[in-house]
Amino acid sequence: MNKENDKEEKILNASIKVFSKKGYDMATIDEIAKKARVSKGIVFFYFKKKDNLIERAALHSVPVDEISGVNSRSHESATELLTDFGMSFLKKYENPELRNLLLMTIASKEKYRQIEMALRAMCFQEMNKMFSKLEEFEGTGVPAPVRRAFFGALLCYVVWWKDNEMNPEEYVRSLTDRILISIRDASGSKNLKLPYR
Repeated sequence: MNKENDKEEKILNASIKVFSKKGYDMATIDEIAKKARVSKGIVFFYFKKKDNLIERAALHSVPVDEISGVNSRSHESATELLTDFGMSFLKKYENPELRNLLLMTIASKEKYRQIEMALRAMCFQEMNKMFSKLEEFEGTGVPAPVRRAFFGALLCYVVWWKDNEMNPEEYVRSLTDRILISIRDASGSKNLKLPYR
């Protein structure tokens, strides 16, 4: 990484820390510059205006790359696919700053076009690719409520991170089992046996 990219990365990382504590509206460029140990002018040199920095930080909080990574890997079973997805998603949010930022990002989707597009890519394009692979494994369609239940359950884990009784891996395995049972039950499949039981 060259010095220019290093400075830009420092500013971005500082903004993530400040935005995650104070929110997009309340955080100031002065606070971000101080946290990054650069001048306010340097922040504006790289990001021109606060909204540009908000968009970059917000996009960093959306797991499009993680989901895309799952979609690019090959899997041997529906269980392996869902487990990989769930673990990749939760791994990103081990960082409490990214957890806070994701929630703010979701709340800001109407205000920033790039944020809305990234969330749409995650929720519709990348999730749909993953569920298409799942449908191939299962030989049946996966209804929208089941798709949303899977994603919603992962999001709830992120929201209530410290209050979860299960560690991320146990949670993802249990969620995967439940989702597959509901898919198989809805399709009338007699084979409800799951690999983890």
